[in-house]
Amino acid sequence: MATAIDRLNACMADTSDVYIGAGWDAASYLRDIERGLRAALCEPFPIRAVAIEPGFPETAVGETLDAICVAHEGGYWLGYQPALDRFVCFWGEHPDRLDAAGIFGSPLGCWSA
Repeated sequence: MATAIDRLNACMADTSDVYIGAGWDAASYLRDIERGLRAALCEPFPIRAVAIEPGFPETAVGETLDAICVAHEGGYWLGYQPALDRFVCFWGEHPDRLDAAGIFGSPLGCWSA
């Protein structure tokens, strides 16, 4: 069975949901996002967040979401949800008090949000 880090590595080339502004050097921007994400990788551990507006399609605002943290930096947490095979963004200064505003998708898409 693949680990959360294995899945992250397998999905790293997916840039379909990364916003790239007009006039930006896309290749350089994507390299910088990946470099930043790889620098923030951690030993995976469970995290939980409270859904806030605008929320997730399957989770009501106020409910909790569980994920496996694969990277974090400066109050920004990238989690993987194996049951849904998706990456999610959580925010907060402490891993016991995180919020989730409905950002999910590819690892680079989430990390650049």
